[in-house]
Amino acid sequence: MVSRSILYLVGATISEGLWAVFHKLAAPHINQVVGAIMVSLTAVVFGSFFFLVNYKSTQLFTDVKGIVFVVLAGIAAFFIDFFILQTFSRGMPLTVGGPIIIVGSTVVVVIVGIMLGESVSFLKIFSLCLILIGASILSAVE
Repeated sequence: MVSRSILYLVGATISEGLWAVFHKLAAPHINQVVGAIMVSLTAVVFGSFFFLVNYKSTQLFTDVKGIVFVVLAGIAAFFIDFFILQTFSRGMPLTVGGPIIIVGSTVVVVIVGIMLGESVSFLKIFSLCLILIGASILSAVE
C-alpha cells in the first residue's frame, strides 16, 4: 500500500502549497482571527460533506487517544491559519514565507519523529539538510 500512501502524500503536499497561496491572497483582505475561523469552518463543512458521501465505509471511533490528538491538531491548525494570515498581512512575500513554513515544520516533524523512536539514517539526515539548504536559498533570494 505504499503507492497509495504516496498518492495521499502528493495530495497533501499540493493542498499545503495551495493553502499557503490562498492565505497570502486573503491576508490583506480579512481580519486574521476571522480568517482562521473561516478556514476551520470551511474544513468542517467540506469534511462533513466528504463524511456523508463515505459514511457507510467509515469507522467512527477507534480510540480516545486518537480523539485527543485530533483535537490538539485542530488547535494547532487554528494557530497555523492565524499566524500565517498575520505574517502575510504584514507584507511577507509568499516566496519567503512558504519556504520558511516548510523548513520549520520539517524540523519540528523530524525532531518529534526521532523523539518517538523513528529510525534516522545518514540518507535521511542528508535529505533533510538538502531541504533546509534549498528552502533557505529560496527564502533568501529576492
